[in-house]
Amino acid sequence: MPRNPRKLLNTSFYHIMTQGINKYFIFNNSTDIKYYIKTMYKLLKQHNIEIISYCIMNNHAHILIKSNNIKDLSKYMQRLNTIYGIYYNKKYDRVGYVFRDRYKSEGIYSQSHLYNCINYIYNNPVKANICKHPKDYPYSNYKKVKNFKNDEYSFIDTDEDIEIIIDYFINSFLKKHNISLDLLKKDNDLLKELVVKLRQIYNISYRTISKKINISRETIRTIYNKHSNLPKSSVPNGKNGKNEATDLRFKSVAR
Repeated sequence: MPRNPRKLLNTSFYHIMTQGINKYFIFNNSTDIKYYIKTMYKLLKQHNIEIISYCIMNNHAHILIKSNNIKDLSKYMQRLNTIYGIYYNKKYDRVGYVFRDRYKSEGIYSQSHLYNCINYIYNNPVKANICKHPKDYPYSNYKKVKNFKNDEYSFIDTDEDIEIIIDYFINSFLKKHNISLDLLKKDNDLLKELVVKLRQIYNISYRTISKKINISRETIRTIYNKHSNLPKSSVPNGKNGKNEATDLRFKSVAR
């Protein structure tokens, strides 16, 4: 069934967000991310697109794009994700969709909105506890943007933003320990560690944790109350004391 065309917006700036199917990791390593970024820039001239800012995470990507024609933007994103999808399926010997639905787009209508969006994009890895400052994250163009004061504008988290971060953290945790969510529920030590981190690092409610890992709210509350006497600095981290969500902290820097 054909999809309805996107609403034509009276703006030239668009915040694009694209996410992996079922919220899975679709950028598994630096090679995947670099391929996506390389394709982003390779297609620019063909579609009269300008990239203002971007940040590529494991399971989603944010791109701030300037385009005078929404149809050019749509064709650009369609080609970008199609090319990457073919690459990803071939590399990992799989079939089916790679991205969740179509990309999401938000029009930018003022200078303050523009800077808020840039700030939000660059702070994605900071909010996910991957790094302490946007400049430390290798898979954005933060270092290439001039005259941008990171603290000049603030941004507001939406429920969807928080959900993406939670999904990212849980998937990172499961991947690090090479365990499925079903098996995690049977491992008391790992379950305790995950619950404590979600509560202390992200202040996630019992209800939300319960919904995400499909365990009763009272069980989550009991687990946390038994171990919440640990100070935040004592919460177990990954290797070398780094935070759990460090999958993307590779040495090489992307474009």
